Parts: sequence; C-alpha cells; structure tokens
Amino acid sequence: MALLNAVVLASKTIKGGRNKVRISVAHNGETRYIVTDIILNSNKEFKNGKVVKRADAAILNTKIRNLLQRYQSVLDELEYINGLTAPELVHMLINAGSNNHRTLKSIYEEYMANAHIKDGTAQSYRSIWNNIIRYTGDKLLAEHITHGTILGLDKRLRDRKLKPTTVRTNLVFLMVLLNYAKRCGYVQFRVDPFAGYKLPSMDVRQSWLSVDEVRKIRDLECSKPNIIKCRDLFMLSYYLGGINMIDLLDIDFNEQPDTIHYVRKKTEHSPKMNKYVEFAIPVEAKAIINRYKGKDGHISVSAQQRKTRCHQFFDVNMPKLAEATGIKQLIYYSARKSFSQHAFDLGISTSIIDFILGHRVDKGGTSLYSYISVTPDMATNAVRKVLDNLK
Repeated sequence: MALLNAVVLASKTIKGGRNKVRISVAHNGETRYIVTDIILNSNKEFKNGKVVKRADAAILNTKIRNLLQRYQSVLDELEYINGLTAPELVHMLINAGSNNHRTLKSIYEEYMANAHIKDGTAQSYRSIWNNIIRYTGDKLLAEHITHGTILGLDKRLRDRKLKPTTVRTNLVFLMVLLNYAKRCGYVQFRVDPFAGYKLPSMDVRQSWLSVDEVRKIRDLECSKPNIIKCRDLFMLSYYLGGINMIDLLDIDFNEQPDTIHYVRKKTEHSPKMNKYVEFAIPVEAKAIINRYKGKDGHISVSAQQRKTRCHQFFDVNMPKLAEATGIKQLIYYSARKSFSQHAFDLGISTSIIDFILGHRVDKGGTSLYSYISVTPDMATNAVRKVLDNLK
C-alpha cells in the first residue's frame, strides 16, 4: 500500500536556504517524490508535515492538504496498484486528470498529429479550424461547447454567405473533433451539443455526362495542344475506370504496362472489400499513356512539376475544353462520375463498380461484402463493356 506525506528534504535546499515542499510516495520498498510549487524561505518553516512560522502558513497547509487528498483519491481508484513500481505510480499520480478540462484547440492539435490525414486534407482541415476559432476563440474548453455553440457557429458561417455544403463541412469537422475527444475520454456531455441539430444538406455534383457527350470529347479535333492534352487526360481517366488524378500520377506504367494495380489514396485507410484496384489496361488507354508517359514511367501533366502544377493545368484548360465541345459544367471529375453512371446504366453490378472505383464499403454494404469477392477479371470485363458502349 502506498503512503503519502508532505516533506522537505534538507539535501534539496537551494541557494539562499530556500526549499520546496515535496509529496513523498512510499511504495513497494521505494520512495519517490512529487515536487510542489510551495517554496519555503528556510527548512525551519516546516515541521511534522506542516508549514510553520509564516503569516501564510494556514493557506499553504490547506494547499498541501488538498494535494494529499487529490493524490489519495487517485490511489483509491487505481486497480492492481501492487503491480506498479514507485516511479510508475508517481507518473500516474502526476498525470491523473491531465486529460480533463481540455481546450478544443489542444484536441484539434492532437487529432491532427495522430490521425491518418493526407497533406491536402490537412490543409483543408486547417482552413476549417480557422473558421471555427474565428467564432469560438482558441481557449474554449471542449466541455463548455453546448448546443448554443453549434447554432451560433452555424449562424456565423451562414452570415458570411458560405454555401450550405461549406457550412456542413465545417460543422462535420467540429463533430469529428468532439467524437474523438469523447472516445479518448477527454470530455463527456450530459446532452450532446449536436443533439437536435440538422446539418445543412450537401449539394450533389450532377457532373456526369451522357455517352454522346463523352464521345464528343473523345472525337474533338483542335489545333491547341493544351486543349488536346486536357481532352486526352480526361479520356484516360474515363478509360481507366474513373481514376483520380492523384492516383494516376503515382502509377509507374513502365512497371505496369498491361495491368493497372493501385491503392486509392483517398480510401487507403478505410474498410474495403479489396484493398486495391486491379484490371487490364484497355487499348484505348495505352495509346494515351504512351503519348504522355515520361522516361520514369509516370504521366506528365505539366513541364515544370508533375503533381503540384496539375490542378492549375486543369483549372485553366477544362473550361476551354468545355467551350470547345459545348458541354456545360465540365470538370475533370466528370470522367469518374460518367464512368460509374454508364457502368450502372449497363447493368454492371454495384460491387464491381465499387471495386473499379476503389470505394470504401458503406455501413449498409458491409455484410454483403463479407460474402462476395470481385476479381480483376470481372473488373476488366466491366471496363471493356463500358468502353465498347462508346463505339
């Protein structure tokens, strides 16, 4: 059984004869000490565990008594205390309760440091965090967040004329932080701050194209090289099952000349029926790959920087491609949306479409995906069926 006492160690006397009061922790034949912030002018001001001969002795003794009671309460709640060494016990006493009264800022910083977050997503989260603290400030305790805080943040974001989808994204991130804090035991709410709050509806991007519109892009003739390149890379995404640009740029086609095999970055840490995407590269895609593949086997979007400048390339040239084809609301993502819609229209199983797109498994599909298995051959046949529909 551990014993706690307030002591002053003569060997720890500092310059000028001053000394600090310590809490001794005697346990399993060892004694360790917890240093307090109570400083005495002389060792003579401490006797029999109490401060004496000082005008503020009563106040300091109350402080010591509170510390002893606090540490004793921690000891009383510890299980298997005999299995701990004295240093381990001291560590637990010092850190007990350190996770209480956490600021929302400290929870945000811990979450950003510990969670699997990609660089682009982290940048987005930092922007959202700045929106949140513009309303709450950075010293707000998580336990002080109420339903009123949520409503107030919602109103502040709407007053800034942000789109409902953006408001939703900001509130969802705050919800993620609070859920993380609850799972870690940092905070408990008698009433959940989000109880009764309805998140703004999310705008669904209706950016998929008809088969005829995809044909129009494929068959476009133009004398401007960047528009042609934009057309080809758009079609390459479509030919490769709606692959995202970030995944496309990571593939070494020197190593994968005939079969594409990759793990989708966006969902690499999410549950999926298959961790990877794999199917045979169709001949339509090979022609474009050979045209834009560099010596390192990777697709080159821009001459300067393959990854960091690719978004700028599409931001500039996708509107030009849209104008040249007469297709409104054309974005690079339309290739992915269109492929999946066309596959669905052709009666291809949603499980195969999920496999090709590298989707995570939604809660509703978890049981089904425990029993079925999609193979690369099935994906290859599905891609071929979609592309044959363009002819």
